[in-house]
This record gives sequence, structure tokens and C-alpha cells, in this order.
Amino acid sequence: MDNIKSKNKINPKLLIKTKRGLFLNSSGEHSSIFNGDGLDFKEIRQYDSGDDIRHVNWKVTARSGMPSVNIFNEDKQLNIVLVYLNSGSIYFGSNRSKQDTMVETMTILGNTALQKNDILSTLFFAKDQQAFIKPIKKQKIVNSNIDLAYELNPLGNNIDYKKLEFVLMNKIRQKSLIFLIGDFLDIPDFKVLSKKHEVFCVVVRDRLEEDLKLTGEFNFVDTASMDNETIYLDEKTIKKYNNLMIEHDKELFNSFRKSKIKYKKIYTNDDVVKQLQILVKR
Repeated sequence: MDNIKSKNKINPKLLIKTKRGLFLNSSGEHSSIFNGDGLDFKEIRQYDSGDDIRHVNWKVTARSGMPSVNIFNEDKQLNIVLVYLNSGSIYFGSNRSKQDTMVETMTILGNTALQKNDILSTLFFAKDQQAFIKPIKKQKIVNSNIDLAYELNPLGNNIDYKKLEFVLMNKIRQKSLIFLIGDFLDIPDFKVLSKKHEVFCVVVRDRLEEDLKLTGEFNFVDTASMDNETIYLDEKTIKKYNNLMIEHDKELFNSFRKSKIKYKKIYTNDDVVKQLQILVKR
């Protein structure tokens, strides 16, 4: 389908608008998802091999007859990694492009991480690494992310997910929260990645590409190969296409669940902040 590119670009007001808290239960100025030696008491549980003996709760141990330890939430900075998946298909949008929505998503997550004093880095990826902004706490990384997202042309690209996982496993050494932002029109396998890191997938779509209602003759452009083809759409073809999209997403989300990956679909006409709050509260 001919791509309908939005002229809306991220404006400076977005940098103010998106400075709103999302990570309600995670670090920096909040308690992290990792266990540690902080003063924020979490729970008492039975002693396990490797637990710090200094944390043994002797009263509970004496009362229950079972060695028990105090567990705390650790106050620490989180390592936040944003991964922008720069495939050709993100150029599409009926009113607003998926690219614009992805940039807004990345900006919201970046501002939130900095607001919480977390460590932020960003990877731009297609067939291979396109750019990497090293971990930093300064606001300029958010502005750089916006500039890069629009400078790196998505057309002609698809995502090599195997290479992406390899790059992330070798580049991100410390346990991190990794947010992958893309339209996921191919199905990745992040089993290995999700064992080392906590992975969130933000699936950005346009409603028209999931519920096609156009009939007639159209010029379709493959945004990965840039090949053109004229196709006539009738009701039967449209129904088959819409069903294929439904089945694709069933397989995609089942793959995420098997790998214990949190995910959220965000449409180009959604309130991005509200949808991200739903994602991180899960």
C-alpha cells in the first residue's frame, strides 16, 4: 500500500508533556525490581543457599523452627535500554505515522528514566546496529534520540532479530530493563535475552493495517525491498488479509508470553502515556 506519511513531528512541547512518572515500582528515586541491601523491607521468607546470613530473622527462625531471612528492596539506579526498531514498515500511517508514534514512545520512556535518575542508553537497529548512545543521565540523550530517529531512513530496512539479540547480549552486560519499540510484523525469538534482562515489547500499529477496508486497485510498495506492485483488492482478499493479521498477532503474543516478556500494543491514535502506564504496571 502507498505509505501515508504524517507531517507531524515531535515538537519541543513533547519534552515537557512526557516528563510524567511511569515506573511506579522501580528504582532511582523509587525501589527497584531487584533485591538488595536497601532499607525498604519487602518480605520474610525461608533461608535459601546463598542468602546473606546477616539478614537472618532470628525471632521468626526460633518461632517457626525454620531458618528465615529478611528480604529488602534495593534503592538503586535502573539501567534502562531503549531499542528503536527502524524497519521500513514504520513509515506507514493513516493519520499519523507509526514512526512518529514510536518517537513519542521513546521520548516518554527516556524522559521518565531521566526523571527517576536512572541510567539510559539507546540502540537504533534494523538489519544491523545503526547507532548506539551510551549510558547517560543527561537530557541531551532524549533530544539526540529524536534527531536520530528522523535522520535514519527506515525505508528499505527490515529487522534481523537474531543479530539484534546477539548485539544486545554482548553490548548490555548489566541486568537491565530493555524496551523494544517497533511494529513487529515479523516474529522474534527473545528467549535468551529475556533470561538475562527484563524485556518489554511496545508494538506500534496503525488501525488501518489491521482492519483493511479499502477496495479497488492500489499500488503497493514493499517498504523493505522498495518493490512496487499493483493489486486489486476485493472483499474476499481483504477478509483473508485481516484474518492473517489476527493470526500473526496471536502467534506473536504467544511467543512473548512463553518468554515471559511484557508487551503492549499502541495504536497511532492512542494516548501513548496511558498505554505505557498499563504496560509497566503489569
